[in-house]
Amino acid sequence: MLEGTLTYPAGHPCCSVLIAGPHPFLGGDMGNNVVSALSKALALRGAVTLRFNYGGVGASEGGPADWPKVMSKFWKDGTFDEEQDWVNDVGSALAGLRRWCDLSPVVLGYSFGCWTAVKNLRESNAKAIVLISPNPKQHEFEPLCQSQAPLLVIHSDNDFTCAAPEMMSWFESLREPKTRIQLSAGEHFFRGHELDVTATVLGFLQHHRLLGAEQHDNGH
Repeated sequence: MLEGTLTYPAGHPCCSVLIAGPHPFLGGDMGNNVVSALSKALALRGAVTLRFNYGGVGASEGGPADWPKVMSKFWKDGTFDEEQDWVNDVGSALAGLRRWCDLSPVVLGYSFGCWTAVKNLRESNAKAIVLISPNPKQHEFEPLCQSQAPLLVIHSDNDFTCAAPEMMSWFESLREPKTRIQLSAGEHFFRGHELDVTATVLGFLQHHRLLGAEQHDNGH
């Protein structure tokens, strides 16, 4: 069982959005500043959003059987086999979102969540894809070519995980249709820059006619 929060508009939803958050070993949970800001902002524009905790985080069941062992491997190699379980968690969250809101989703990933979201693209039938602070040096994003949904990549000009020139080079290799937005001085975590991130995402989805008018009442 996974712990999650469904945030929804007061009226009829115009779209659904799954938000896959950062790595659990790097403060990744559904209370993350970027994840929370996006969830609330999207609901105010008519979207049903689902954010969740990966297995073993918060009240979510599962997770690695030996946390110290996999954490040691993570800090040594940057990855470990059990991360695939968190990829599977995104698939489960997508299935739940489709049951609760029968709309093809927007798939949104932040940091590590970019990879876990993209690994589930084949099954998602995504209407749009949003990747915030992806790290193509750490993860492969080949599944992006399996979808022709509009793609938005947001990154900072001073992200320590992937320098701006490397990000731009990787972005150039991706298929169309695609949009890249570089924000200033947000580093990787966008602390204090959450409004810039949400405004960028809202503008992209509005451009593709996936959002409604701003609302002033939403529930959980």
